[in-house]
Amino acid sequence: METRILAGNLIWDKEGQILLETVTENRYVLVLPQIITLTETEEKVASDELTEQHSGLNVIARCFVYE
Repeated sequence: METRILAGNLIWDKEGQILLETVTENRYVLVLPQIITLTETEEKVASDELTEQHSGLNVIARCFVYE
């Protein structure tokens, strides 16, 4: 397992875990805690401040990648 910085949309799974979904519809678990960049505004948001209100926003974040 490694980590990579990826861009995609924030989503929450049924257990409330924050995931990043890429344009190819791959889903990755976010590395927590971290500072996430919202791509539209370039605003920085701490991962512990995210709520489901942020669902669907395009972000840049570090994620776990299982190969």
